[in-house]
Amino acid sequence: METSRVLCYFWGPDLKWDLYARSCGEFILVPPDKEVARKVDFGEVFWPVSGQCKFRMNGQEHVVHSGQVWYYPPGSYHDYTPLSPFHYCWFTVAGESAGDFFKLLNIQPGVNCAGSCPVNLFTQLGAEINVHSAKHRHNAISTAFRIASQITFLPQTREVTGKSMENSKKMIEQSFDNPDLSVAQLAESLNLHRGSFSRAFRKTFGTTVSDYITFVRLRNAVEMLSNTNLSIRDISEACGFDTANYFSKVFSTHFKITPVQYRRQFATKMVKK
Repeated sequence: METSRVLCYFWGPDLKWDLYARSCGEFILVPPDKEVARKVDFGEVFWPVSGQCKFRMNGQEHVVHSGQVWYYPPGSYHDYTPLSPFHYCWFTVAGESAGDFFKLLNIQPGVNCAGSCPVNLFTQLGAEINVHSAKHRHNAISTAFRIASQITFLPQTREVTGKSMENSKKMIEQSFDNPDLSVAQLAESLNLHRGSFSRAFRKTFGTTVSDYITFVRLRNAVEMLSNTNLSIRDISEACGFDTANYFSKVFSTHFKITPVQYRRQFATKMVKK
């Protein structure tokens, strides 16, 4: 296997913009090859597809693999070395508000939790960055938001203690649109005691059942806000929220922005000074 840097999209520097998706790509780094260590003025996310990589920051080293994401905030010194053939997707956000973009989504410098790399969204982001127009620039930062939103609330997966835990996760993924979905309902479906089920789920996945249900609903809501013309009310119903007001409250609590602001104002308001 050889190092590959074929898939790479770059907008280029432009100091007039307060926030924009600067670049993205899909690389494979094969030891002993590595990138040149350097300090940069943009924020960058590294999302592993396979393999492992050692990242350095503030005098400490961290090994990152699939199931995790690494974030270097603007102004960081980038220094990382693949420990095995390291296949990953990456994107950068630049501008004076680049740091605020990641803070908005509660993404911390260093290691963050994640699931499987959404390669399709990175491909979409690259296509948008590749076309230099205001419309595509707005679409690109919105797609970057969608990618980053999948990092924010996905819990760290730990060793699975039983098939029932994986089944419960699948049930949530399939039934998130049911407003009656609850810990009690899931426990009953799995023939488990509610308390025992809750404890096992948290021990297995590092989050509560209720929080994971909320995460799945919000993840799907972001997709609908980005890809459909459905009303906020219809999206709230489709994602299992009792009312549009409650959906807006939960969305705002997690993202610090309302669904309406995300859909109508995020691209223009956040990209322009």
